[in-house]
Amino acid sequence: MNPLKSLIIEDEVNIAELLKHFVSKYCPEIEIIGTCVNKAEALEAIPRLNPQLLFLDIVLEDDTAFDILKEIDFSEMHIIFITAFDEYALKAFRYNATDYLLKPLQIDELLKAVERTLKREANREFLGKNTLENIAQEYKKADTRLVTISNIDKVSFIKNEEISYCKSSGRYTEFYLKDQRKLHASKSLGEYERELNKTLFFRIHKSFIVNLNAVRQINKKAGNYCELEDGTSLPIVGV
Repeated sequence: MNPLKSLIIEDEVNIAELLKHFVSKYCPEIEIIGTCVNKAEALEAIPRLNPQLLFLDIVLEDDTAFDILKEIDFSEMHIIFITAFDEYALKAFRYNATDYLLKPLQIDELLKAVERTLKREANREFLGKNTLENIAQEYKKADTRLVTISNIDKVSFIKNEEISYCKSSGRYTEFYLKDQRKLHASKSLGEYERELNKTLFFRIHKSFIVNLNAVRQINKKAGNYCELEDGTSLPIVGV
């Protein structure tokens, strides 16, 4: 059997590069023919390259994998979802016998997903529309969406509720967690403002975004300060 022509659709460059490396080294049955970082690139590349397999990240900037699948004919494509969901959301994937890779990527999970995909290709079995709709519903119900915090050393996946606040540090962002850890991210605060759940996070200052669930009170006497559960005081100024 010829190698399956495969397209990676993933907005985290480090993850896409790691996936390409793993596939080229451990999966000779798979040929990576391109990578895309967003919905627009994917919708242009898919009809042009005609891939047989998509490595498809569920969360892509302001879009999701399901936004892409609504606009293409995936009836004869295999799909391996890339997800940062926790074990509860992943039950839907297992139940529907759908392939997935959990971030951070693990070689053994990649090999299992590829093996299942090759069996489906041999039997000409593809992801059905009903299965996709079930997965999309699980995605909508899941409230444990993770925040990706990446820098030159590593990629961390942090639950929304673990974050106390974010602070701008020039072109970078510092994440202050409720367990007293501090993580550095290679993206700006403005980029995270667009990505973070707007029902949970609010930009109170050009340099700060807070988790509203971590706010204890607003101190007006001290010149409008936001006091957090851990005692941190942050200024409130129009952005």
